[in-house]
Amino acid sequence: MGLDVYSRRKYKQGKFVYLLDDEEKTAWIAKGHIGRCRRYRLPDHVMVEGERYTVESVEMGAFNHPRTLRHLVIPDTFNYVDEWAFLCNNLRSVYIGKGLDYLDSWTFCHCNKPRIFRIDKDNPYLKYENEMVLSKDGKKLLAAYTKCPHVIIPKGVEEIKGIAFLDNQYLESVSFPKTLRKMGDNSFGNCPKLHRVVLPEGFEKFRVQCFLENMNLSYVDLPSTLTDLGYMTFADCPNLETVILRSPKKLEFGNCFKAYLHDEPMVNAKLYVPENLVEQYRQDPDWGVFKHILPIEESPNQ
Repeated sequence: MGLDVYSRRKYKQGKFVYLLDDEEKTAWIAKGHIGRCRRYRLPDHVMVEGERYTVESVEMGAFNHPRTLRHLVIPDTFNYVDEWAFLCNNLRSVYIGKGLDYLDSWTFCHCNKPRIFRIDKDNPYLKYENEMVLSKDGKKLLAAYTKCPHVIIPKGVEEIKGIAFLDNQYLESVSFPKTLRKMGDNSFGNCPKLHRVVLPEGFEKFRVQCFLENMNLSYVDLPSTLTDLGYMTFADCPNLETVILRSPKKLEFGNCFKAYLHDEPMVNAKLYVPENLVEQYRQDPDWGVFKHILPIEESPNQ
C-alpha cells in the first residue's frame, strides 16, 4: 500500500514537483509547468538518483491554466487523477490510458471548451459512450460532457454520480432508465433549460442538492419507490408548478423545496400525493411551502 500525500517526500525535477514513495517507487505529480505546448503527454516515469519511479497520479490543481494546451494524453501508468487537477480553459481533447480506474466531472470542470474523450478500449474500469463517462459495467454514470439538449441515460445505469451534469447550459430534458436507483450530489444542479423531471419506478434515493437552482424546472414526478428525498434536492427552483410524490409513505422534507435565493418561491406550485396522505402533508409545517396539496388523482396527465 502506497504512502499518503503527507508521507511522501517532495522531489523537484525541472518544472515538475513530484511526491515520491521510496518503497514502492511510485510518483504523483503535485505541480507541473508544461510551457506553451498545444499537445502534451504526461510523463509515465521519473528518474531519481538512478532509480525509476512510475508516475501514477495527478494531484489537485497540478496544472494551473496552461493557456495553450489543447490536447492531453494520460498514460497507462496513471490510476488516479484528482479533482481540479487540470485547470485548462482551452483543453479540447483527452486520451485516457488503460490504468485510470475512476474519473468524475470535477477533474475537468474548469475546462470549458468542447472536449473529445477517448478511453483505451482495454481499460477495465471506464468507457466513454455518447459523450458520457461510464464505469465499464455500465452501472455508474461518472461524468457527462454532452451539449445535446435531449439526453438519454443508457440502459443499465444504476447511479448517476455527483455533478455529472452540473452547470450544463444546454440540457432541456432527460430520459432515465428503469435501472436507475440513486443520484449523487448536485448531479443536475444549475441546468437552466431543464424543465421536466420524471424518475422511473425503482428509483430510491437522492443525495444533496441534486436539482438545485434549476430556474425553469416546472414539472417533477417522483416514483412510489422513492425512500429518501435528500437534502435541498429541488431547492431554489422558483418556477415549479407541479410536484408529484407517489411514495405510499410520507417523506421527510429535508429542506428539499426550500427557497434560499428567492423571496417568493413556487407561488403557483401544487403538490400531489396519495389521497390517504394529503392531510398529513397539509398538517406538516415543513411542507407549508406548498400552498396547494392535492391527491394524485387530480394531477396533470393522470
